[in-house]
Amino acid sequence: MERNERGSWKSGIIFLVALVLLSAVAWVGWSLLNHRSLLPNNTVVSQAGITIGAVTPPKSLDIRSEDNDAVTQALLGNVYQTIVGKNADNAPTPGIARSWDISKDALTYTFHLNEGMHFSNGHVLDSEDVVWSLQQTITKQYAGADDLTLLASVDATAADTVRITLKSPDPGLLRTLSGRAGIVYDEQAKINYSTQAAGSGPYQVADWRNGESLKLIRNQRYWGSQAKVESVTLRYFGSASTMSKALESGELDAATGLDAGGLQKAENNTSLTVGKGVSQDSVVLAFNTDTASVLSDQRLRQAIRYLIDSDGIVKAQQGLGAAIGGPFTPLDAGYEDLTGLFPLDPAKGTSLASYFPPSYYGGSLRFIYPESYGAQLGQLIKEQLAKGGIPVTVSMISEADWKQTVESQRAFDMTLITMSSDTDAGSFANPSDTITKYDSPTAQESYKKAQASTSDEAYTAALKSYARTVAQEAPADWLFMKVPVTASVRKISGMPSNMTDSYLPLWNISSQ
Repeated sequence: MERNERGSWKSGIIFLVALVLLSAVAWVGWSLLNHRSLLPNNTVVSQAGITIGAVTPPKSLDIRSEDNDAVTQALLGNVYQTIVGKNADNAPTPGIARSWDISKDALTYTFHLNEGMHFSNGHVLDSEDVVWSLQQTITKQYAGADDLTLLASVDATAADTVRITLKSPDPGLLRTLSGRAGIVYDEQAKINYSTQAAGSGPYQVADWRNGESLKLIRNQRYWGSQAKVESVTLRYFGSASTMSKALESGELDAATGLDAGGLQKAENNTSLTVGKGVSQDSVVLAFNTDTASVLSDQRLRQAIRYLIDSDGIVKAQQGLGAAIGGPFTPLDAGYEDLTGLFPLDPAKGTSLASYFPPSYYGGSLRFIYPESYGAQLGQLIKEQLAKGGIPVTVSMISEADWKQTVESQRAFDMTLITMSSDTDAGSFANPSDTITKYDSPTAQESYKKAQASTSDEAYTAALKSYARTVAQEAPADWLFMKVPVTASVRKISGMPSNMTDSYLPLWNISSQ
């Protein structure tokens, strides 16, 4: 009797173990079929640190006031998070706010925050921090404050809810809140922002050696999915060629901001993977459209656009440029391909230019630009315009002399500038905001309509109309969009490619 009871007991245990195992197998199979992770959100397979090369170091870690892109490249999203996030195409995504609602009149935005958020120092992050951060940005004029002028009020309506009320519609608000203006700071942090950081992102600053390196380590208190690698060290080289040599010699796992020579070497190196992306920066041939200028006549500006061989200029960039026909890049809401508006057409360009006799130019067009752009680009443009009978005198000068001659005295006809579609595209709607002094009621009306939009569809349509008007009336020729280039050893995956000159999300990089 005892033996039978013991056997029954053992049989019961075996049955239960088998049942548990079968259930586990069934759950795993169901999970795989439904593409579900078998690990909790915050579970990480620990991976060793990696080193990434960059050219320009931040002058300071104070992302509130530091004016160069190097500090956002290193810290935005990685250490400091924003109310709204952004994806690789620069479109708004959940950030500190998991979702949001927009009223029908587009004057009230209600943001619903994630739960359980903390800063890297352990302080709780809630709606009060969001409100305080926006108020600080506006009152102390932190970077991005100029994009928050339409805010009427900001309120914490609950611990996980923030309401923003606007004076008038601002269809670009979500994008604004994905940049520096949307950073959420810790009100209780007592740090020297120039050398330290207190953010809520997947990484935190471990060591900063000014001009040399910045080491980020995984933030163990991060409220979301943990970063895939334990640490990332950004090493700064000052020159792209020096960085390229370090990459070739194996000192780096990856590099961003390669120049043409570095790109060629990386493409010929079978141990490296090369990524070419999209940026919001374009090199622009800007025209002086003042009423007293020879280029105040739209026909002459259009003649120049028909005579310039955009494909040839892009080819001369050796992989670091892409064609762009107007003020927006593929990362902008109002983008459409406008390169077909002014295809290379020497006959049409020459015909338009023939309306203007040689005496009209007062000798020749004054093409004055900073020497940092190099001699090749200026010479190419001069040669191309000469084929259409337009005489050009090229002068490369220092940045200081350029500011005096071009910006202050306006003693020029054409110049070279770099424009960011993120901050400069709207300047063509305001003559005082651009070096061209372009004044177009049609463009201004389209832009005004875009800014008053209460839906994404209306906003995009109005921006496209604005961009097409500006491109057609030709206050400038958008020569090429800058192409950011990265390279990494083959064990690295998840290296970003778009916007890497100003935004380098590191948390999804994996090293196997």
